[in-house]
Amino acid sequence: MPKRISDVSLHVYVTPESLEDLVDTVRTELAEQLADGDVCAWRFTLPIAEDDSRHRDFDNRWRVANPGIEPRGHATYEIALSLVGEPAELTDSYLAALEHRLLRGLDRLGPGVPFTFSAEQRTELEREPLLPERL
Repeated sequence: MPKRISDVSLHVYVTPESLEDLVDTVRTELAEQLADGDVCAWRFTLPIAEDDSRHRDFDNRWRVANPGIEPRGHATYEIALSLVGEPAELTDSYLAALEHRLLRGLDRLGPGVPFTFSAEQRTELEREPLLPERL
């Protein structure tokens, strides 16, 4: 039976110091979530370019929530998680529990942190064969 793959993206608008705290929280919450089963996960943290529409939206939302204050050092980042497991284990309720854990971690950063959370499930691993000219 094919494995289920869940791609989770948490986009946040924070300072680099806050990002470090958030990544530590994500690591902790993810480790606790994974401890109860046979699901594997990978995590990546990626900066989002300032000309990306998500960054512009987050910057605008932050400014509206904090009138008269300039954001100092804020940037948009994606914390991307890929989870792989048996379909019976990597369920919608499993992802909902993970989302709840991650959002609780965001609450620790304080109010007004712009973010989005999304998850997509699939059973096919999208691979491109490596051709000699791509090596």
